[in-house]
Amino acid sequence: MTTKNLPIYQIDAFSDVLFAGNPAAVVPLSTWLPDDVLQKIAMENNLSETAFFVPVTAGNADFHIRWFTPTVEVPLCGHATLASAYVIFNQLGFEGDIVRLQSKSGILTARRYLDAIVLDFPKQPIVPETLADDVIAALGGDTPVETFGVASRDTDLVAVYDDAAIVRSMTPDMSLLAKLADRGVIVTAPGDKTGLDMISRYFVPAIGINEDPVTGYMHCVVAPYWADKLGQDDVVGYQASARGGVVACKVVGDRVHLTGEAVLYLKGEITVPA
Repeated sequence: MTTKNLPIYQIDAFSDVLFAGNPAAVVPLSTWLPDDVLQKIAMENNLSETAFFVPVTAGNADFHIRWFTPTVEVPLCGHATLASAYVIFNQLGFEGDIVRLQSKSGILTARRYLDAIVLDFPKQPIVPETLADDVIAALGGDTPVETFGVASRDTDLVAVYDDAAIVRSMTPDMSLLAKLADRGVIVTAPGDKTGLDMISRYFVPAIGINEDPVTGYMHCVVAPYWADKLGQDDVVGYQASARGGVVACKVVGDRVHLTGEAVLYLKGEITVPA
């Protein structure tokens, strides 16, 4: 079999230190590989997401970006976009402070800001939806005060609690949640520490991720909710996974600006079929 080598980076996103935040693999490409090869690379990496991007020579974007979990392609991923922007800015010699990324969720932008990167993402609207009893049981049995579905990604559910301790201590039955036919579950509550407006977690065992450590997309769901509840545009979220991470959010019309840092963990090469 003829093979070729490609560069790969692993970045800890939404963190300013190693071994925290959410790790993502980033594979820059000159041209697209077959979809099945992209999926196999993501499966081999076995991280919550692997991002791939190619240069764009026409239109209003600099790169075309795609994201894969170990099992499926997804339409939007915040932490892997942050990781990709970090690679573009710090490893690939990109000139300029703003990079524009074409994606399945439209044009996304990433902007340098001091030591951080600001992502400009679409707000993810929610609509009231009743959670089935087996979902609530799988989450531990505590009754949410409100429940929703994500309108733009109808596979995801949202459970709002009135106590951050419920969210922090939750130990879901992942085998039950994995039976939800590709549905992920976001759980969120008011912040419980100074400087934190919201506490959230994101469980998606149905697509190969028991719990995503720090999720940009999820904050495009919960930030508008809490901004409306609190009457303020700027909200700070903490994702209470084992690794944990802080995401500063600003709701601007139908967009959400997510600010976070990133750290290089690994730089190397992978071998793929030519």
